[in-house]
Amino acid sequence: MTARAGPSRQPDVVLGIDAGGSSTRARAVSQGNTVHQGTGGPGNPVMADEETVRSSYHAALARCPPPNRVAACVSGTSDPARRAQIERVLAGHFPDADVRVLPDYTACLMAAPAGTDICIVAGTGSVVCSQAADGTFFVTGGRGWILGDHGSAARLGRAALEHYVSKQEPSSFADAISQLFGSSERHAVVNAVHAAPNPAPVLARAAPLLTAAAERHLPWAVRLLDEEMGALAASAILHIEQYLTSAAQVQVALSGGVWASHAARASLSRALTQTAVRSVTIVRSMRDPLDGAVLLAANG
Repeated sequence: MTARAGPSRQPDVVLGIDAGGSSTRARAVSQGNTVHQGTGGPGNPVMADEETVRSSYHAALARCPPPNRVAACVSGTSDPARRAQIERVLAGHFPDADVRVLPDYTACLMAAPAGTDICIVAGTGSVVCSQAADGTFFVTGGRGWILGDHGSAARLGRAALEHYVSKQEPSSFADAISQLFGSSERHAVVNAVHAAPNPAPVLARAAPLLTAAAERHLPWAVRLLDEEMGALAASAILHIEQYLTSAAQVQVALSGGVWASHAARASLSRALTQTAVRSVTIVRSMRDPLDGAVLLAANG
């Protein structure tokens, strides 16, 4: 393929991309220095149409210097056709780069604390994952917010909005709804969700309404949060029993925006410790998954 005319390639530029149902983030690094940082819209090819995905990557990669290697960690790319779609988008931007498209959870595992056995990722979607000594990845859960993704921001937001539209909440909750949707009228909220071409990020924006209410110990919020986290914990326990058969103790890392909520972390911790048959240590992964994507690009 003939290289495009453009700026000369910088020495050893590596590009990491972290893309999910709500956003696409990119960071290019050269000789230890960040030379590009960009953000775009939804990058999951299952949750967003092809034109939206292309625009999201275009925004995140605008003015990025040509990289030598790219590691794009993208949700929704377990299907080869979806993975090929993202590869084509990136090849269009960087025809001379060595491009790898990987599932988004690989970036979370790379960024997890030392000693991590499994990672519970909860952003717009959710998944439980681990990596064997031979490099093989194992995954439990996921499946999207309609049939899975328990404990994810999309599911938590869905629970909060479902509660709101079925029961009139106090004005403080209505005010928060109005800030999100421009109206606190229940029919307006229902119409906004149904009209969204990609409902997952719309639902995800409402997740803090549920976790904030749970922080205030409102019974309905605590119950709904515990239901979601109980289902996510069940996926984690299934994963442990299936893939970590010889481990007497298991370190679980929590990665993703949902875990910024103390109530969410506490609810999951209770569910795990009450039902796990082995000793479980839970730590919060403080490194950005984008750091993990850059590491994957740097390691080739």
